[in-house]
Amino acid sequence: MSSLASRSAPVTVRTEGGAVVLELVDALDEPTGRVLVDAVASAVATSPERVEIDLTGLSTWTDGGATSLVSCREMCRDLPEGLHYRTGRGPGRDALLAAYR
Repeated sequence: MSSLASRSAPVTVRTEGGAVVLELVDALDEPTGRVLVDAVASAVATSPERVEIDLTGLSTWTDGGATSLVSCREMCRDLPEGLHYRTGRGPGRDALLAAYR
């Protein structure tokens, strides 16, 4: 089995009440950023109250991956409650801060 086949999904999606929650794990790099943007576009198409991106499971990120967070915010601007980020201390918060520098 290749290492790619054994890798878990970089983005998981679930519904919590009126919110669609997208949880990232491991790394937010450019490929994961593209997956995230596609997942947010699919979520927005279902007309939720808000979208939440959970960054607490990140262990690393790249500038290219962090820029996807800005694209996600743009896509969610017309939702009633918009886009929310879940972060703690560490790489998730650092990626978010880098995205909006």
